[in-house]
Amino acid sequence: MKLSKYKSLFEKEFIKDVRPEKDYYLMFKRSKRDKEYSLESKYFYGLHPPFTFKMVDGQLNVNVKSNKIKTLYLTYLTLDTKFGSVPKESLVNLENVKKFYINIDITTNASVEVIPFIIQYDLNGKKNMKRITRPMEYFEADNDVIKLRLVFKVKGYGNFIIRSIKRRDVEVS
Repeated sequence: MKLSKYKSLFEKEFIKDVRPEKDYYLMFKRSKRDKEYSLESKYFYGLHPPFTFKMVDGQLNVNVKSNKIKTLYLTYLTLDTKFGSVPKESLVNLENVKKFYINIDITTNASVEVIPFIIQYDLNGKKNMKRITRPMEYFEADNDVIKLRLVFKVKGYGNFIIRSIKRRDVEVS
């Protein structure tokens, strides 16, 4: 078989395998239903130093100074890093919403890695964690979960920008 024919067949098969569901790209468009979270530094908690925050054009610029701590954590809405205990604030009011898409737009430089997680809590404390790995990631809270915490795991040092944190609730039918 000629290389060009093989390439053509491979591309068709590849697209067929990875083609997203119908209307997948519509999720990325803005919607009136989207909830955009405030990025003011008062809603974030991390060790000072090495974290410093600065708001620029509605985005949160974070600087992580060089340090000897292997892994740092930055929390949103809960001003502590006591991950074992139930936080006072929840990322989402779970009485109204259990299923949603979350979009966290972060830009980093090569010397720092930022990984967002959502931690679920039940009445006894921390239940589990889910890593947010892609834009508009689907999340469904377990039935016994009472609070959610958004945490950023930070490795290295340097600058990163949190451009936005958005949520789109899933309509219950």
